[in-house]
Amino acid sequence: MNAIGKSSVVFVTLSGLFWGGWMLGSQTPEGQEALARAYRAYTDQQAEANHDLFNTTALRAIVCGQTNAVSSDQKPCLAVVAAGRLFIVDAGSGAASSLSLHGISTQNLQAVLLTSAGLTQTADLDELYGNGQRSSSLLPVYGPAQTQRLVDGLNQAAGFDGVERGLQAWGPAPEPGRSVIVYEADGLVISAFTTQEDTFAGRVGYRFDYRGRSIVVGGDGRIADAPAAANADVVLEGARSEQLGQLHQRDMVTAAEAATSAHAANARMLVLTGAHDEVAAQMQVAEARATGYEDVRAGRVGMVVELPLENSEVNVRAL
Repeated sequence: MNAIGKSSVVFVTLSGLFWGGWMLGSQTPEGQEALARAYRAYTDQQAEANHDLFNTTALRAIVCGQTNAVSSDQKPCLAVVAAGRLFIVDAGSGAASSLSLHGISTQNLQAVLLTSAGLTQTADLDELYGNGQRSSSLLPVYGPAQTQRLVDGLNQAAGFDGVERGLQAWGPAPEPGRSVIVYEADGLVISAFTTQEDTFAGRVGYRFDYRGRSIVVGGDGRIADAPAAANADVVLEGARSEQLGQLHQRDMVTAAEAATSAHAANARMLVLTGAHDEVAAQMQVAEARATGYEDVRAGRVGMVVELPLENSEVNVRAL
């Protein structure tokens, strides 16, 4: 049985023990110990399953931050894993706890890539640094021009110099239609890019190319319109529903616009992020598919998009 299967079995066992302990008296020392053992077993199995996320056989993206039904405020965070390395695209509020909750270690965190230097995308930057167990005392932060000022403020508040310890800002400053490589190692190339509209809005997108597979991420920007999105295996883009018409999301593309652009770019799959609940997510998917572009998914917390190197498949599963 594979790690995912074993994890499911442990979860079922844990559920049975919980309800059994509740019925038989979970407040007894024996009942509490049984529940503690079950939780430890489940945690160990989940960690074993998530350890496979860092093998070098695929390019993977994990949705680790999302809006919620309680608030319409976005909490964006996407983890991309390739060549045994972890990259975080946008550090929205709760990003660090979401990674921890799903048993994803930040030990191999190489950099944080910001699509925007706004509070929505940067709320958990300091916590991601504080939770890290990296060998380096510096954490590179790539983003638009405003990133430098943001990082300087965070370093000053924490007492870091940004040279030997703390966050280290890097502004790739791509021009519309011209990508800039921000990271390259072991077959992995990460490029920053922008569009004419996003330049004025202070937004950038990122393309991950790993041994023939590709993922494009761009937060709330119009990334599918950019040449850098051409022929990508998967495009992940924030969008809004035309029917819901949230006023605070008017500067975001609609789901239909994102689908039309992704189709024109010959992207194989579009994953829409930013919906604050399941109803909004399904509405976005329906609007996108109504354009004739069928391979559209709703990006929900815990979703893993996996691109194996041995074939051309696009696998979608839950953690």
